[in-house]
Amino acid sequence: AAKSKDAKLWQKVFQELIHEVKPWHQWTLTLDNSLIPNTLQPGWAQYQQWAFARFTCSWCSRSWASSHVQVLCHMHWSKRESTGQVKMRIFAQRCRKCSEPPFEVPKFTEENVSRILNNLVFRVLEKCYGEGFQSMEEIPTIKDISLKGPHDTNNCEACLQGFCAQCELDLDKPSPMSPS
Repeated sequence: AAKSKDAKLWQKVFQELIHEVKPWHQWTLTLDNSLIPNTLQPGWAQYQQWAFARFTCSWCSRSWASSHVQVLCHMHWSKRESTGQVKMRIFAQRCRKCSEPPFEVPKFTEENVSRILNNLVFRVLEKCYGEGFQSMEEIPTIKDISLKGPHDTNNCEACLQGFCAQCELDLDKPSPMSPS
């Protein structure tokens, strides 16, 4: 579970960004580690993105970086009540050097938190309000180091639960020929 200080940062930045575009509407963001991709309550929409973050093993203090940290969001807008909610799950990773280590919560820079949440707000506008942005490009997260080697699927919570970012990256994007 994400630490409460981290949760407060995500909530604060989300409130600032959503308030810029929908100042009269009440939105909440909660971290929810029980969310499952493509398992939605009726009336909810999903948005997934993959971001850069760092991890530190709580056992051996080893640290590593990943550009495949999965951030899953489920969102719902109630027009009648003018309230919306976003539930967000940030998938964890574990140390590959330790034997049976715990899953660790990633650390994002504030800049990357802003980029991730900016992308989310655009998806809220698109999926909950029907406000389309034809040329809306994802804002990529900043990688502060160059990463080499394959994604460590054996120590990625999303991969181990069958929600592999590597497999889904290509499925999530429409082909250039298909009308969107």
